[in-house]
Amino acid sequence: MVKAISTQEALAYAFAAFRIRKGYQKHTQRYSEDKPTEHSNKEMLKMHFGTYKDQDFVDFTPIEEDYESVSIARNHFKRYSMLLLGDDLNKFQRDVYQAVSKDDVPMNVIGLVAYVPALVEREVSEAKFKKLLRIEYRDSKHIGSPKEVVEGVIKFLQKFYSEQWESYNYIADLDGNIVSFMNKFEYTIGDLKRLKGKVKGHQKNRAFDVNETRLNYVKMYKV
Repeated sequence: MVKAISTQEALAYAFAAFRIRKGYQKHTQRYSEDKPTEHSNKEMLKMHFGTYKDQDFVDFTPIEEDYESVSIARNHFKRYSMLLLGDDLNKFQRDVYQAVSKDDVPMNVIGLVAYVPALVEREVSEAKFKKLLRIEYRDSKHIGSPKEVVEGVIKFLQKFYSEQWESYNYIADLDGNIVSFMNKFEYTIGDLKRLKGKVKGHQKNRAFDVNETRLNYVKMYKV
């Protein structure tokens, strides 16, 4: 087994796996003979760089796009050095930074490297979203009262999937105000939908201190 791998190459393969899997796949999914096994991102890297290979493992190669993504990721991690001074990184971020800031990475941290594309994508997205809230939604107002029915056209601004609730958590614009809610169906950021729901409560957005109205019993319709 390879004991250490060039960090540049490890990251390039991590982004290649992320591209092939269309995101970060935590667990390997095995199907019937009609559909090939989808190995997790971590397993893809382990089997490429290591000696063990599943009989159904298909090796892969980074493309130019993946190496460009590595450059973006390394620029992103430059800000970590400043955040370290302020003790603003959590343990996971510190572990990732320690792994990718050296010329080579050992095989025992290849799982961390496999997650780097998802981490960078999420943090870049969160930074952009925070800036959007700060600039465009400073004057966001709370809508209605608890249990009051709310209707209108929304624009999706952000989403993330909750495995615990098996639903998407959405943040959206409703008449210039921030609303949030859960929904089992996936919608595209930027899409417009007509919404009907009830006010669950009033709160502040987690990304930036603006007023947010939490909704439940939400139904979506075409505009």
